[in-house]
Amino acid sequence: MFEMADKPDKKSKMKDLKKTDIETLLKKRGINELELEKILKGIETSPPKEIITFEDYFTDKTKIGIISDSHIGHQKFDEPFWKHMVQKMNENEVSRVYHVGDILEGMSGREGHIYELSHIGFSTQLKYASKLFKMLNGNIKIFGINGNHDDWYMKKNNGGVDVSQELEDKLKGKYENLGSMEANVKIRENITMKLFHPNDGTAYATSYKLQKIVESLSGGEKPEILLEGHYHKALYMFIRNVHAFECGTMCGQTPFMRGKKIPAHKGFWIVDIEMGDGGIGSVTPKFFPGYK
Repeated sequence: MFEMADKPDKKSKMKDLKKTDIETLLKKRGINELELEKILKGIETSPPKEIITFEDYFTDKTKIGIISDSHIGHQKFDEPFWKHMVQKMNENEVSRVYHVGDILEGMSGREGHIYELSHIGFSTQLKYASKLFKMLNGNIKIFGINGNHDDWYMKKNNGGVDVSQELEDKLKGKYENLGSMEANVKIRENITMKLFHPNDGTAYATSYKLQKIVESLSGGEKPEILLEGHYHKALYMFIRNVHAFECGTMCGQTPFMRGKKIPAHKGFWIVDIEMGDGGIGSVTPKFFPGYK
C-alpha cells in the first residue's frame, strides 16, 4: 500500500519562494513598493471627520442651507432650479450651505450610463460644478462630503480622485472638504450636526431609512442634527431628540430610478436654528420643492 505524501500547505509554498520570484511577480502585476506596503498593512477605516466650526459662525440664531445629490453632469440635473436655489440662499442671507454628497454624477462604468450624461469625465464635471458653486454670493461658504457617485472617481480602477478635495483646491476658500460619506460638525461644544451619505438601496416607506439610522446610534453617539443624503427623499422628523432630515435632491428622476419605481423629491432646505439653555432651543425647517 502506497503512502500518500502530504501536500505542501500555502505557508510552506510561500517559504519556498525566492526574493527574485516575489520581485518578478510584483513587477508583472505592476505593484510598486509603496502599494505593496499599503496592501500588507490592509485598508484602514477611519472614523468620521470632525469639524470644529462653532467658534466663528454658529450664534444663538443661525440660518443654514442644505442641498444634496446634485449629480452635476447628469442630464437630469436641473440648472434652472439650481439658479433658483442660489437666488433663495442669497435672498435669505444664508452664510453656510451644507452639501450631503453625490456632488457629481461620476462615471459608473455601467453599460449605457454614459448616454445619460450631459458632461462626460471628471474634468468637465468638476469645471461645471465649480461654475455653479461660484453663483452663490461671495459671503456664502459651502461645506460638503463625497457621496458614492463622487467616490467612483476614487475607487473605480483605484483612480484615487477625491472630488470634494479637488473642489476645495479649485474654489479657494469658498468650499471646504468635510471628507467622504460621513462627517461630524461641531456647532457648539456639546452640539453636533452629522452629515451622512449611505450606500444602500432605498426603502418602500420614505421615513424608514432615516428612522433606522437614528435608532441604530447609541446614546453617546447621537448627533443633535442629522442630515442624510443618497435616497433623493425630502423629510424632516424629530426622533430620539434628533432633528433628522432627508435632504432631497437637485436632480430629476433618472432612468435608473424610474426603472426601479423610485421617486425623486427635488428640492432644498433653509433651516433656522435657535440655541437654548445647554442645547438646541428650536429648529425651523423650510423646504423649497422643485416643480416643473
